[in-house]
Order: sequence, then C-alpha cells, then structure tokens
Amino acid sequence: MKKDCEANREKVLVTGASGFIGSHLTGALIKKGYEVTALLPPSDDTRWIKNLNATIFYGDITDKASLFKAVQGVTSIYHLAAILESPRSERFYQTNYQGAKNLVDVCLDSKIELKRFLLVSSVAALGPSKENELLDEEAPCFPATDYGRSKLLCEQYVRSKKKQMPVTILRLPMVYGPRCFRGLFFIFKVLNKGIRISIGNGEMNLGFVEDIVDGIVKASESPFTIGKTYHLGDKIYTANEILNAIEKAVEKKPVRLRFPFPLLRLAVFFSELFADIAGTESILSPYLKYRYWRLDVSKSEREFGFKAKTSLELGAKITADWYKREGFI
Repeated sequence: MKKDCEANREKVLVTGASGFIGSHLTGALIKKGYEVTALLPPSDDTRWIKNLNATIFYGDITDKASLFKAVQGVTSIYHLAAILESPRSERFYQTNYQGAKNLVDVCLDSKIELKRFLLVSSVAALGPSKENELLDEEAPCFPATDYGRSKLLCEQYVRSKKKQMPVTILRLPMVYGPRCFRGLFFIFKVLNKGIRISIGNGEMNLGFVEDIVDGIVKASESPFTIGKTYHLGDKIYTANEILNAIEKAVEKKPVRLRFPFPLLRLAVFFSELFADIAGTESILSPYLKYRYWRLDVSKSEREFGFKAKTSLELGAKITADWYKREGFI
C-alpha cells in the first residue's frame, strides 16, 4: 500500500532548492506529500535540504542539455534559481534570463504535460515606486538594476508562452526569515551590535519566508492563477517600523545614529565599486538606493486567498532567535 501511495504522488521540480526561499519551499512541498526533485549545480551548499526526503539532481540552468532529464515526469515546476548579485552585469542575463528561457524551452521541447510552471520573480522587475504611489500588477515596469532588468526579461519570456503551457508569475518583495543572509540580515547584525542607523523616510512591503512559501504553493495549486502575474507579500511598512521590530527582537538598546539618505546611496555606490574591483558581491543591497517599494498585494488575496499571517514583530523575533541560536549574530 505504501509503495502504491508513493507511486501516485505528484512529482515536482524546484530550481534553486538549496537557497533561502527554495529550501523552505522544498520542505513545505514534501510535507504536503509531493515528490520533490531539487535541481542545483554541484557547487551549491545542500545543508538546508540534505536531510529532507528530496531527490537532488545536479544540473545547470545555463546548460540546456543538462535539464532534459530533470524535467522528465514532473507535473509542476517552481523556478527560483537566479543570481541576485554579481560584479559582472552580463551574468544576470546569462543566468537569470537565459536560464529561465532554457528551462521553458526544455519543457516545450520535451512535450511534458505540466499542471504549472511557476516563475518566482521580484519587485525588482517592477522597479521602485514614488512616495505615495501604490504599484499593482498592471503598472508599467521600470527596473532600476541589472538584476531587475534580467528578471523582467524572464517574466516577458515566460508570459509569451502562456498559450503553450500553464504559467504563473509571482513578484516577491524583500523576504526575511531563518536562513536569509541578505536584505534585512545586515540590519539584524548591526542592531545586535547595539547600533541603530536611521535613514529617514522609506516604505516597502516585506514577506516572512513561511508566508511567502505558503503563497507560492497556493498560487501553484489554484486553477484561477494560470496565465497571470501576482504581487505576493505582507503590507507596507515604514523604515522605522522595520527598525523598531528588529530592535525589539534582538533585545538590545542601541546607540542611535542618523545616516542621511544621500550618504547611504553614496555608501552603496562605493560598496558596489569595491565589489567590481575585488570580483566579489556588494555587502549593501542596491535596493537601499531607493526609498520606496510600495506594492498593492490585494490581487493575490482576491484571486487565490493568500494573506500574510505572520506579523512583523513575530517574524522578526523568530528570525532573530534563529540567527542567535545558529551563531550568525
């Protein structure tokens, strides 16, 4: 009986499965009863997924020939694999855009019958908003970085195939939680050292990783999301609300320093310049150059019932406790 049940499980493919969001998604899909194949290059660190009941398939999304075996027998594909930072701008297009194109083309060339091809994209593909502007899924896209432009190209190519395969595109805001070592991680580290750097006004949506994963699965399973694009995430928070929540979570009373926003942009510029020279990644996110990333996330609630469940205060506490327990802050 057990073998029969296992034989009837739906087989899904997760690219980028060893990463922050991908590893959480892999675990969630396994808990839901899916048979998961994790696609990743041999160089990836598998520490977050090695103890999960997932099949690890080594391949490279930039190598089209290596993908044909990976897609055989799968009913759904969750495409998360991408590079977020690089000292060379062409790598964003080689990996992010060409990688997504290769995967889509392999699915079509192989004539596999998919229930869903879900592309995990980013608010970076849309670009920053103005101060009082709320950007929905129909807003024109003006990406401000090579990463954002490469993700927009991914979206456009996937969307161009929606008559040939059932696609769904999800744009994520800044996501935080256990296993995250970008974005808000820098703020957790600095506040845990007893320093609070205020940068003035700023607003953005956030997403706690467990909520985001829940939304990804809901979107992939809903029949109403085929051929559509959605913003996924929590409500909009001010910079001070984010700092207050993290300060409370790390349980420190910091020294408060004011950092004028133009100076922050200059710091990001020099961080990126140093990364280019050294051939490394910038320690400061390029999204810190812009104050506002305001998304309208109501469509995902209306059309497939997604609503973030984790408050910023709780999410920050869970995240800070994990960082401390694992020795990262």
